[in-house]
Amino acid sequence: MIWTTQPFKERGGTRPRAVGSIVAAIVLLVMLAVVAALAYVFLWQEETDALSNATFEDVLKEVCSRPRLPMLEYRGVNSFFEYLTNSDDDHCYSWVEFGGEKIPVPSQSEKECADEVRKAKYICFNEEYEMTHDPCLVYSFDKDADSQFERDMQLFSCEVHAFDPERVMEGEHVQRSEFWKEHAWTISEMPYDKPEDDGHVQRRRSLDYVLSALGHLGKEIKYLKSDLEGREWILLKQIIMHHKLADVRQIGVRLHVPTTVNKMSGEARHQYFAKLFLVFQGLQCAGYKYVLGRPIRYYKGAIRIPEMNRTFYPAYEVNWAKVL
Repeated sequence: MIWTTQPFKERGGTRPRAVGSIVAAIVLLVMLAVVAALAYVFLWQEETDALSNATFEDVLKEVCSRPRLPMLEYRGVNSFFEYLTNSDDDHCYSWVEFGGEKIPVPSQSEKECADEVRKAKYICFNEEYEMTHDPCLVYSFDKDADSQFERDMQLFSCEVHAFDPERVMEGEHVQRSEFWKEHAWTISEMPYDKPEDDGHVQRRRSLDYVLSALGHLGKEIKYLKSDLEGREWILLKQIIMHHKLADVRQIGVRLHVPTTVNKMSGEARHQYFAKLFLVFQGLQCAGYKYVLGRPIRYYKGAIRIPEMNRTFYPAYEVNWAKVL
């Protein structure tokens, strides 16, 4: 390429026009980049400020005003269990298992044993989820004693962030390896420290706080996993509340239903499951398809539902995948 320039006078000297144009273009690009970055930060801050005053019901109403998937209707307790036991088995054609161990578990008759993979997580490896592509960011709320899931994911070259105030004791943040970091946090509706009787403090953090503190605002989270004991309902609400702050592609959760519902009156049971069903509705409206549900058979107890004349397991491993 041959450059041709025409000199022009500027304070008694000459300057190539092409070079001047290039410099001007670079300055313009830098200014545009700065403006875009400031606008990005402003919009996220505006979104966060708006959500700080919004309730879950407010966000649910907004999300379901333009549902990405057909709306779910609550018609009573049976709606909850019909949803829970009828996942869309055709959506994911490829599954990969991470973590877990096989243990013998007595069947419901307690006369036979069957192997069950305990605490294993299944991830949908459909092509559109690009699980083999970088970057790969994974969140894990509460981990097993052997941390097998986290080990598997970091060996898969995913950046893993595990949150567990009970098992992360060395400090608030611990770097286990290049791709594996742990935090002494648990999920909450708002960030605060809860004093405990033994003098320790449980650090409870909302999802928007976590995303901001770790620099993950606007990032794609390929898989979010939870083994929380009961607080998974808070986590699922947080995902719906802050669905605009991060792109969570898949969710794998251990879902618990307390056996105390067996002692409720019919009306109390109806209202209890109606509140839980709002979470299913919110996920559906946000575009999450329920793709896998497996009962956990080694949990003791059963959920008795007189309205359906049936019993159900008190815990399930469930997966949602965002429709892209």
